[in-house]
Amino acid sequence: MKIGDLVREGWCYDTRRIAPPYIYGIIIDAIHRLPDSYTAEHIAESPIRYVKMMCGDGKIIRRYAVTVEVISEYR
Repeated sequence: MKIGDLVREGWCYDTRRIAPPYIYGIIIDAIHRLPDSYTAEHIAESPIRYVKMMCGDGKIIRRYAVTVEVISEYR
């Protein structure tokens, strides 16, 4: 996941997966996990803690990286 990727978000806490209704957006910032808060294993497994994405209506929202699915990568 990187800046410019088209993503969808719609985390369902009951099923613990992406499910409708979806929010579509473009990644505008990716916040990495810091070594003083996470172990090297956690960082290697999942280096991005959360992302900021701009939605279709122009709003900027923040979501944890594990709840976002990349639909199309920015080249």
